[in-house]
Amino acid sequence: MTKYVIISGVDGSGKTTVINNLKKKLEQEGKSVDYIWMRYSHYTVKAMNALARVLGLSVKVHNEMGDVWEHRLYKMPWFCKLYVWCSYIDNRMARRKVMKLKSDYVICDRWINDILIDLGAECRFENILDSKWYEKFHSILPAHSYQFVVMRDRQAVLDCRVENHANPDFPYRFTLYQKLTNKPDVTVVDNSGTIEDSVNQILRVIKE
Repeated sequence: MTKYVIISGVDGSGKTTVINNLKKKLEQEGKSVDYIWMRYSHYTVKAMNALARVLGLSVKVHNEMGDVWEHRLYKMPWFCKLYVWCSYIDNRMARRKVMKLKSDYVICDRWINDILIDLGAECRFENILDSKWYEKFHSILPAHSYQFVVMRDRQAVLDCRVENHANPDFPYRFTLYQKLTNKPDVTVVDNSGTIEDSVNQILRVIKE
């Protein structure tokens, strides 16, 4: 039976380091492990992103990171609603990639909860985790899924990633990740200590 480990976290939380060490630990124990990065599973959203540029809802700006694109989807509520629908459709389609993996553990990086938080921040849907979309997106998850959110202190996250200072969506994202920690189906990984401790927090849950 494959177990699906869904790991989320704001940029700078240390999520990638936790994932790499979790994968290594499981493999050392003789388990087969697949890793899949799910954030940009775009099909219909590709067209929406192109339209966003035409409508001026996605613009190129210059900041500490150089020239980057910023979404300002919140300026058109109707566009945001359609964008969320398209993202939902895309992620239902992306589920097939996950289900094809038959190892002991499949680690899914930046899927479902991260997608919801991206949408909430870019569209300024601050209640997205309490809306119908939370249940609809979570219906995509396969059986035997375990959801985790990696958390660190806000200042530690800001100090880790300079782009967070320049990103106007960061306050919305961080607030939504804090709200996510209150969800009963999500396990919080306190990443303020050692990486080994963070990995062990996950192992205790997925090995129950």
